[in-house]
Amino acid sequence: MKHSILTIALAIVSTFSFAQNQSMSFSHFDGASPNELTVAPGEEIDFYWAGGQTHPMTEGWQSGENSNPIPFQTITVTSSNTITANNPVSFTLDQAGTYYFHCGTNPGNTGLWASIIVKESGVGIEESEEMILGVYPNPTFDMLNIKGFTGEALVYNLAGKCILKVTTPIVDISKLTKGIYIIESQGVKTKFIKE
Repeated sequence: MKHSILTIALAIVSTFSFAQNQSMSFSHFDGASPNELTVAPGEEIDFYWAGGQTHPMTEGWQSGENSNPIPFQTITVTSSNTITANNPVSFTLDQAGTYYFHCGTNPGNTGLWASIIVKESGVGIEESEEMILGVYPNPTFDMLNIKGFTGEALVYNLAGKCILKVTTPIVDISKLTKGIYIIESQGVKTKFIKE
């Protein structure tokens, strides 16, 4: 009986761990990573703090770019939003458009200027097998399988530093430190957790 309950619980946890929000991390030292996301209206987005002071990500760029059709509402990321999968600042943007924002604490740091493009399905977002990039198991201790692998991928830490080049669909990540990582292949990104 205990074995059956444990198996069911693991299956439920596994099901939820595959859902991945698109995310950005922010550090005054390393900037925003990535600097641009493309999402669908209502798709959940996660912001992570990766270092430095408080990051009130607020409307516009100093070079004159402003969000359209509506201003970006300030999302503040701080050290209390630790870089764990359980504590991002999550939000959605419901209107299609382009949202430009920067860190209000350090507005001159262009590395902390970023944007989110919100596109309706079928308006520039290709829905094909090439757009799918998944990883499992997630979280994992040692081996990571990449669904949608296309010959090469790069693994970044949340500070945006490339730490691993991947050339096979099964990767040994046992030497990475515990934390959240972003994997990218042909411009498509997803995140995974190393335990």
